[in-house]
Amino acid sequence: MKWLETIAVTFSMYSRIPMPQFPWTKENMRYVFCFFPLIGVVIGMLEMLWMQIAFQIDAGKLLRSCVLVLIPVLVSGGIHMDGFLDTADALSSWQPPEKRLEILKDPHAGAFAVIAGALTLSPLLASGQRQM
Repeated sequence: MKWLETIAVTFSMYSRIPMPQFPWTKENMRYVFCFFPLIGVVIGMLEMLWMQIAFQIDAGKLLRSCVLVLIPVLVSGGIHMDGFLDTADALSSWQPPEKRLEILKDPHAGAFAVIAGALTLSPLLASGQRQM
């Protein structure tokens, strides 16, 4: 039964999916990494469900694409996008390693984070332009 607690801890740490609350003890967190793929499975299932719904309602390419991009961000709480943007800020700063670590910990988005986010999402926006 401990593995169910570990799964609940994993989902409560790395997703926005409501889970029963268990203490984050060493024992509960010992195998957390083993259950990360389950979060990916849930995201994949939600995306498959969305695609079935989108084809049934004859949703356009832009709407389908936007929702497909947003599902993992919403389920994970944006943790991957946040990490990517922080990394872009730090690596693009041309600062010594100590200062880059400070930039990684800074909760504010810098100019390079905004540029990296825009470039990451720009193909999505471009696909909508061709459709119109």
